[in-house]
Amino acid sequence: MANAAGVLYNRDMFEEHGWEIPETWEEFMDLCEEIKSEGVLPMYFGFKDTWTCLAPWNALAVDLAPADVCKQVNRGETKFTDEYREIAEKMLQLVEYGEEGPFAYGYNDACTAFANGECAMYTIGSYAVPQIKSVNPDMNIDSFVMPGSDEKGGNVLNSGVDLQFCVTSECKNKEAAYEVLDFLLDNDNIQMYLDDQNAVPCKDDSFKLASEVDGMTEYIEQGIMSDYQDHYYPSEMAVDAQIQTFLINQDVDAFLAKFDKDWLRYNRDIIRLVEEYEAAHGNE
Repeated sequence: MANAAGVLYNRDMFEEHGWEIPETWEEFMDLCEEIKSEGVLPMYFGFKDTWTCLAPWNALAVDLAPADVCKQVNRGETKFTDEYREIAEKMLQLVEYGEEGPFAYGYNDACTAFANGECAMYTIGSYAVPQIKSVNPDMNIDSFVMPGSDEKGGNVLNSGVDLQFCVTSECKNKEAAYEVLDFLLDNDNIQMYLDDQNAVPCKDDSFKLASEVDGMTEYIEQGIMSDYQDHYYPSEMAVDAQIQTFLINQDVDAFLAKFDKDWLRYNRDIIRLVEEYEAAHGNE
């Protein structure tokens, strides 16, 4: 199972005010200004929990940076200072439209605030919908792809695997294990999971997606999706905490310089292996 991450929005609130779904960054910023001018808080973030800082970061990154940017950096073909500057600058713009003191509130606070109608949007993934609906089961939620690009049609859906199965080679009960997997991968059971978790199926068959991802269905059906870039970040680098610190200090240059420096430090073994492989095999 995969997820779909971008911007959740209060469908009833949007219909009541006549707000339109943005397709470019400029339209998104204009929408935030319009919502703010009508006395409504545009977004909630809950950046006290550092991992939540990665939600809008990843959604912007798939729009604005190459999908294989980490591999390119490991090959010495580019730097994050060049590839991530626009993402960092737009993250700072986003924060201006969130709750006052976003670093004082966590994920649960953000889900609760959005569920209670305290904001119009929430920059998070479909995985947050069950938590939100535990507070307000009747909330009418939809979503749209983060419009990080300056051009219409230039956006990509951020989607990653939430759940997967495997049977180890050392498993002594493979027949029983596969019987369980056959049950779990039955279409009716997959549909049950999709309905409950607002997930995106990885099995190639006909499934009904949850209404909460209506605004992302076109991207899902056409395969206009890219994995979370933080899946390639080493955990030792603590990028989520780095982004949180950056958003507090608001120093783009210092953040990017540290990102490049730390990347070389924590990926030196991988970079060396890449160099050795390419020296031996070229571009094979």
